Amino acid sequence: MEFRILGPLEIVVDDHPVPTPAPRLCMLLTTLLLRPHRVVPVGELIDRLWADETLPANPTSSIHTYVRRLRAIVGADVLQTRPGGYLLAAEATDLVAFRSYLAEAADDPARKIEHLQRALDQWRGEPLAVEHHYAVGLVEERLTALEQYYDARLAQGDHADLLPELRASSAKEPLRERFSAQLMIALYRCGRQAEALAAYDEIADRLVDQFGLDPGDELRELRQSILTSTLEAPSPPSGDWTRQNQLPLDIRTLIGRDDLINEVVKLAVQTSGVPIVVLTGTPGVGKTALAVRVAHQLASSFTDGLWFVRLRGASDQPRRPDDVLVDLLRSSGVDPRAIPDDLDARAAAFRARLAGRRVLLVLDDARDAAQVRPLLPGTPGSAVLITSRNTLAGLVALEGATGLSVATLTPGDGASLVTSLLSRPAPDDLQDAVAELVAMCAGLPLALRIAGAVATHGSVAGLVSRMRAAGALPLLTIDDDTAVSTAFTTSYDLLDPAVQRGFRLLSLFPGPEFGERAAEALIGPEYADVLTRLESAGLLQPVGRGRYVMHDLVKEYGVHLGTPELEAWNALCAWYIGTADFAVHALLPTAVRLPVTSYQRVPVDDPTDWLESELVNIEAVATRALAVGPSDTAWLVADILRPYLYQHSLTDLWRKLVELGVRSAPQDPLARGAMEHALGVLARITGDAESVTVHGENAIELYRSGGFVLGEAALLCNLGLASNDQGQLRKSAELLAAGIELFRSIGEIDRLPTALLNQSLNYLHLGRFRDTIECATECLALTAAGDSPVVRINRAAAYLDLGRYDEAAADLASPPDGSRLDLIAWKLQLAEFHRRLHDHATALQHASDALADSLEVSSNYHECFSRLVIGEIHLHDADHAAARSYFEQVDTAAGKSGYGTILADVHYWLAECTFREGRTALAHELAAAALTELEAVEYCVGTYHAQDLLARCDTALGRDDDAALHAAAAGRIHAQTGYIPGW
Repeated sequence: MEFRILGPLEIVVDDHPVPTPAPRLCMLLTTLLLRPHRVVPVGELIDRLWADETLPANPTSSIHTYVRRLRAIVGADVLQTRPGGYLLAAEATDLVAFRSYLAEAADDPARKIEHLQRALDQWRGEPLAVEHHYAVGLVEERLTALEQYYDARLAQGDHADLLPELRASSAKEPLRERFSAQLMIALYRCGRQAEALAAYDEIADRLVDQFGLDPGDELRELRQSILTSTLEAPSPPSGDWTRQNQLPLDIRTLIGRDDLINEVVKLAVQTSGVPIVVLTGTPGVGKTALAVRVAHQLASSFTDGLWFVRLRGASDQPRRPDDVLVDLLRSSGVDPRAIPDDLDARAAAFRARLAGRRVLLVLDDARDAAQVRPLLPGTPGSAVLITSRNTLAGLVALEGATGLSVATLTPGDGASLVTSLLSRPAPDDLQDAVAELVAMCAGLPLALRIAGAVATHGSVAGLVSRMRAAGALPLLTIDDDTAVSTAFTTSYDLLDPAVQRGFRLLSLFPGPEFGERAAEALIGPEYADVLTRLESAGLLQPVGRGRYVMHDLVKEYGVHLGTPELEAWNALCAWYIGTADFAVHALLPTAVRLPVTSYQRVPVDDPTDWLESELVNIEAVATRALAVGPSDTAWLVADILRPYLYQHSLTDLWRKLVELGVRSAPQDPLARGAMEHALGVLARITGDAESVTVHGENAIELYRSGGFVLGEAALLCNLGLASNDQGQLRKSAELLAAGIELFRSIGEIDRLPTALLNQSLNYLHLGRFRDTIECATECLALTAAGDSPVVRINRAAAYLDLGRYDEAAADLASPPDGSRLDLIAWKLQLAEFHRRLHDHATALQHASDALADSLEVSSNYHECFSRLVIGEIHLHDADHAAARSYFEQVDTAAGKSGYGTILADVHYWLAECTFREGRTALAHELAAAALTELEAVEYCVGTYHAQDLLARCDTALGRDDDAALHAAAAGRIHAQTGYIPGW
């Protein structure tokens, strides 16, 4: 499968375009294609899909739905779910080809026009067919390529042939004055001087009328040259010139840098102004190697020389710019006696020396902008590549330089680099060792090259084993000059003491990335200056929205610099506990959990965003705190986050935090009770019915001994819900009633809605439909703003069972804005609603969506329920084989998980399926067994169905007296409950 975006979006399979999906799916796909092989956060996808529209009620859920639909088209291996977002493991083939041809044009001047033509042929229209501001970067690339193409054609004399294209491009892009200049040049060189001047007047009038602008310097100077008939190619100044090629040896194995190399090449050959490219990044990331590779590729484009200057900016003796200028002027052929003494005069002489020439200047390891500025050319023709551990923001701001960050290598590219350095090929059974080595080296090229050299004299597996035992840095050394730690030390030694302390503290941070507030908790009030200085030194990398990452090897270096300050670490733990407590309380104020008394709540502006960003860090902090303290960190965050993790079905993270919490909980009964509480709720979600009861009863006893009455009430309700799952409906009702009464007795009226919601479900299963409606209505009256889409689901089910369809439809009008589990329940009730209306296609769509969501959040209970509903729909649609398949899946899964009510119900449905297949005697036997189970769990609706089926079986078998008995039993249930089956 291929994707094409340089024009209307195309999806191509076996060289044939396939129909494109709906517009919003196209927007989702193009957004991901703009950032291939990178995780695109859910928040960014929401911004893109509803940029100028009102957001849906639950945008995150809508994104999940669109992703699922798109995944059905492109495949799960292409569209992958990652923490916090999604990744597209594919690229736009036409964009890859376009950029590849541009790079070839730069490398092969003899065939430059051919390569540029092929690059431009990749375009089929406006890119992506989406809003212009999303595609502006691609449009800019195309226009730059078109300028280069016209320049190359003009250089070979195609003036007349180009005139129609140049007129069209100039008119279409009035603000791109290079097109207008090329049109004037072509007209002039065709002997049409008057038309060239008229073209200038037309361009000038258009700029003034449409934009209120005057033509730029290039156009005005070109007009003057045409007026005076002096338009010729610039010639280099007279005088001796010594061409230099000072480039170091190009590294043979430079892996994973092709895209960045192509980007730098493209920037360096721009014809407007003096291109200045600054390459920054972590020490050892390969900035110099990249610059040298680019310089070698550009050799044919810079015919007057290739200069390479080591500025030694990261050392304690950086080179002075006036000394560098002396060397540059001498090497260009200037008599040493003619070189001025003053820095400004030397810089002016150097600029004059370069005027009209094509020179590439590589300035390696610059310390700051002040060291570089005197070395910059003053006129177009030359280009400058700069490498630095600092960002050189001043050059970007004032000199128009382009700053590019050189990232560490991906796992795949890192493995390729290590393998290429080994003296013998790595066998397949060493692939895991190579992958682990790449991870230990944090993808840092310098570290990987040293590791490859060390492993050549032994084995990769042996090196990895030694690095596990002793750490990575001590072994990533060949000599004093060739060591990863040496590269870090040169940057660290240049920092002020306060910044050095901040660096050491940040190296303690256990998560993959951190925000500014976490840095403040660790470092103190001076955190902002520390972050700025460390970013400039290449020891921190920004990753957006005030967040930073420190690579693992840099962290290891910082950890070994001194004894950790436990006071700062404890402050970080306290900040995470206090902020998590605030965020969860802000989002779920009625959730029952232990009050946090030892830590102060820390407000955040956006609790949801904070939790989504920090969950992985909270896990890392809890893990480290288990070893170094504070001892209460792990169990506290496990209890604090329980309601949030439950609501968002983050089962795996929840389980990890609870495991940490269990190991850290002291003998304090409340702490142990909180962990038993969490284990019980977790067991219910994952389908371990027996453990639900064990952990719940343990938690109740511990809460009672610690005097936490609120927790006891909540757990009584939890156990009631678990009893419902297991088919113990009367016990469930009793436990829920006890919990509700306890809530009322302690004045916790705000906690009642959840308990009433669960009780309404219990009454629903017992066939107490009017009690369900009453309970749900009270719940709604207590709910903020008088609405709760979740409890409306249960009330809608009762209305359906009573045949009150209009009231059911009103309750199902809006999806719940809560957890994924609530959304699944809503979809299933919608499926039942449409099934009763005999709209089986719509019913099946809702139930299938619910099943997909259940699988995604790993909820066994909802998966069983979804399959049961799908089976019912297929059965009512007379697809007996499909129905039986789903029922048998439910039978197996519900039996393993101990879901008594669902298990008894599916046994009835298997009997119903058997009857409709024409096997009446067997159906009677199965229905009788199902009736026994349904009566045992007191599932009223199921009992009615089983009695009704037995009556139909007996009638078919000619046993009219027995049929009458079963029909009468079903009639009594109808009379008692008002149930209407809705066949």
